[in-house]
Amino acid sequence: MPTAVDYTLSHTPYSPIPMTQEQPDRLDRIEATLERVSQQLDNQVVVNAELRQSTTELRQSTTQLTQSVNEIANSVNLLLQTVTIHQQNFEVLAVNMQQMQTSILNLQTENSQILGILQGQGKH
Repeated sequence: MPTAVDYTLSHTPYSPIPMTQEQPDRLDRIEATLERVSQQLDNQVVVNAELRQSTTELRQSTTQLTQSVNEIANSVNLLLQTVTIHQQNFEVLAVNMQQMQTSILNLQTENSQILGILQGQGKH
């Protein structure tokens, strides 16, 4: 008959449990599962490193694109200023051309009058 000490020793967490046929198969499955989990963790470490690298590259690209957009915006502003100046110059030229046209018409009228006077005097 087993004593209390025998019972305690046989049921402690560190006492060996007698092996059955199912236990080696179970251990093999556990080892295979642990190996898959270990491989998945290794894969996850690689993926995380790649994601960190991708994030860094994306930040660099974003910074470069932001700088490019700022440069383009500055160029557009300069072009708008140039266009505004040209528009103002064209408006001044249009006014000057109208004044010249008016002056030419006045000169033509005056010349016609002078020519008429001269032709009238030449007939007498």
